[in-house]
Amino acid sequence: MEDIRKNIVNNLILLRKTNKMTQQELAKALNYSDKAISRWEVGDSLPDISVLLRVCEIYGVEFDWLIHRHEDAPTIGKKRSEGLGPRMAIVFLLATFCYAVATIIFVYNRVFHNEAVWLAYIWAAPASLSFASMFSRRWWNGITTAILISLDMWSILTSVYLHFLATAGENIWPVFLLGVPIQVIFVLFEYIRRRNPRV
Repeated sequence: MEDIRKNIVNNLILLRKTNKMTQQELAKALNYSDKAISRWEVGDSLPDISVLLRVCEIYGVEFDWLIHRHEDAPTIGKKRSEGLGPRMAIVFLLATFCYAVATIIFVYNRVFHNEAVWLAYIWAAPASLSFASMFSRRWWNGITTAILISLDMWSILTSVYLHFLATAGENIWPVFLLGVPIQVIFVLFEYIRRRNPRV
């Protein structure tokens, strides 16, 4: 009879290393600390069944595979790259939708009111970045999401600035000062969240 505990420990290590993941990356995917992953891999403790099923889902293996002895492990690189195309297409589709709405607003105002409402295009940028950051949380790593959220915040501030400059002739450059503390808070929050995934 195979030692199931030993097989699980060995397979957890084999899957992670074959797929070139660090303990920290796996910990983030499972919402655990990298210390917990380390304890599992040295055999001090084992994750409960629900976590093991999540590990199987991440690596694309059946639970049965996890409890038997293996010399090599399947890689998930192919699955990741296969999922990237449709996900990027969805993000670009949503961005295109935002700019299509901006174009409709621009054309409508140009034709029926003889006004060139070019600000519609300015506001399409933060709208498309909001969609991208929303989907990024589900599909991509934290760095990508953090970058998109930061870009979204700065594009909103830029849109507000340009809107007031164009409509009221007001140069409200201090609005950009709002972004500094917000950016610092966001960076610190992300740092704390990475150090302690349970936050």
